[in-house]
Amino acid sequence: MARVNQRVFIESLPTFEQQEVALRGWVCRMRVLGKTIFIVLKDCSGEVQCVAAPESIKEHHLKLEDAVEIVGRVRREARAKAGYELDILQVRVLNRSGQHLPFNSFSNLDSVGPETLIEYRPLALRNEVIGDIFRVQAALLRFFREFLTQRR
Repeated sequence: MARVNQRVFIESLPTFEQQEVALRGWVCRMRVLGKTIFIVLKDCSGEVQCVAAPESIKEHHLKLEDAVEIVGRVRREARAKAGYELDILQVRVLNRSGQHLPFNSFSNLDSVGPETLIEYRPLALRNEVIGDIFRVQAALLRFFREFLTQRR
């Protein structure tokens, strides 16, 4: 069983079904439907939908790109993209996002200039397309390095 203060990565949630876990990541998307708020939390391993009553997290004034720690109970949910949801028990804001970000991590970055992408590199790397480019470059460099090391 996971300790509540121990970080669990989103990709490992299926092994913690019906248990309380602590997730750390950033708010990727939020939407309110009726008496429920859905927060899509993203970390380096994936994303998961977190569910709560709007009144229970209203005091935190969450916004997109805020870095948060969410403690909740893992629940199997067939309709969820990952197959699991997290029922929010507690939220702690670790770091607020800037007031006027030029783009979000899920934005289409075609219209964003290279200077802006470089200036906001940590935010740009959260974008799937930009992140994939860096992962491909890293793989190419790793294979090139391995090839050269074997030829010594």
